[in-house]
This record gives sequence, structure tokens and C-alpha cells, in this order.
Amino acid sequence: MWPESLVRELIEKRCVIRVGSGMSCQATDQDGNRPPSWPALLESLRTTTLHDDASLQLTAEFIADKRYLDAAEIIRLKGRSADFNAKIKSTFIQRDYQVSDAHKLLVSIAPKILVTTNYDTIIEGALISESGHNSFTQYEHTREGLLDALRSPTPILIKMHGCAKHPTEIVLCRSDYFKLRKKYGSFFELISAVYKLNTVLFIGCGIEDPDINLILENNQVQADTNHPSYAMVGSMSYAAKVKDTVKSQYNIDLIIYEQAHADDHSKFSQKLTELADQVELARKKFGLPS
Repeated sequence: MWPESLVRELIEKRCVIRVGSGMSCQATDQDGNRPPSWPALLESLRTTTLHDDASLQLTAEFIADKRYLDAAEIIRLKGRSADFNAKIKSTFIQRDYQVSDAHKLLVSIAPKILVTTNYDTIIEGALISESGHNSFTQYEHTREGLLDALRSPTPILIKMHGCAKHPTEIVLCRSDYFKLRKKYGSFFELISAVYKLNTVLFIGCGIEDPDINLILENNQVQADTNHPSYAMVGSMSYAAKVKDTVKSQYNIDLIIYEQAHADDHSKFSQKLTELADQVELARKKFGLPS
């Protein structure tokens, strides 16, 4: 069972859902291929964009050591931009990933605000399929007007790291992130405020992601609260192994689905189905529209 307080916050539009790559990995293209994991994407970009032996070797070592941000930094600085842009588009746009059952469940829960770091357009496809092209407003860091949108009743999709349709503007590495925080400071201040004022449900996210760490740490220091946020994670995930630390450091309660091994996400959609069912029952109980 999911916490009743979280379900109530979802139906009352007081919960933001933050979606990570674990959600995208539920989808497949027509040949059954899934979007790449973070290390798989970096390996693909490494072999496609880098052309000097030293950079190729060093980046391979960083990926093997799970120093993914360091590998991304080299790819961004040393890689050929034309090759980079083409690879991002071919990986996330031209593959034409189909909307998964998990994505359909996500949009049926119907939060006011969805935030994602994913480059693909699968969530957009799910929202359009559910309610039409004009049913939501999409924002990236380069677009103005987010504050007005937050005050409106229209659902919002915020793409924190940009979209693969515009590969030159995506966030890949540390320097990208901090340059954008400097250039588009008001955008990131609004995101931080949204996290402070709402419960956040993380789905398919690594709690160790650096941008999540930064926002959560800042918010916990600036606005201490006993009211938790939540994260849906696998039983073999890093977060599940340090559950008590996640709770004490970030005030996040974990909702755990069972895994046979670290790459087993067969129970992901089942856990999301439980939440969608509870949300629908709560809407009926309180007379709210689906």
C-alpha cells in the first residue's frame, strides 16, 4: 500500500512527480530496444564523438569506474558537436519509442506538475495520447513564463535537462549544469521553490543524482520540515541499501518494489499500478474528477 497522505496530496494537486531514466527504460521501440541507461549513453557518445586515443581511453576508464560526470565532461569538451547532436537525436527521437504501460499509469495519476531529466519525448507522447496536444504546457530552462504557468490550472511538464529535439541545449555534465544555473538562475530558483512548497514523488530516479542532491540538500537546510517526500525504488537499488541515510539526510520515505537482481524492474509497473488504483479510488471517495 502507498501512504494515504501521499495519495491525498496527489488528488489535491499538491504533489510534484519527478521522473528519471528508470521510467524511460520501461518503453521500447518497434524492435524491442529500450532507451539507453546513463553509462550506455556515455559509451555510445564516447565512441561516436571522440576521435583522439587519449580521450577515448580516459573516458572508458571513467565509465568503468562509474565516474559518469567526469566521462560526460570529456565528451562535452573534446567531442565533435555535430556528431554529438546527431547521436542524441538518433538515440532519443528517431528510434520512436512507444508509450509504455508505466507512462500511461503516470499520466493517469494526473499530477499538476511533472518534472523530468529525461531527453526523450515519451512522457509528451503519453500526455498527448491521454488528453490531446493542448492538455499541458511544456517548459525547458530556455523558455520563459514558468511562473505564470505555475499559477494557471493547466498541467505542466518541466524538462530540467532539456529535450533531444534541441541537443545543443541539453544538460550532460557538471559544467553544463552550473553554466545553466548561472544563465537561467530564476528557472532553477522556481524549481527549488516548487520542491519546497510541494511533496515530491521521485519515480525512476537515482537519489544520488547530483542535481537532485543539490536541490534536496539546499531545501533541507533552508526549510526544515517533518513532512516527507517519497521515492519509488527497487529493493536492490543504492537508495534501498542506505534507506536510513536517505530519510535522515533528505527526509525521503522509500516506496520499494521487489527485485531479483539490480537490473530486474519487472515489478516497476505493478507498483505504479497500485498507486494509480489508490488514486482513482480516492478520487471517487472525495467526488473528484478522474
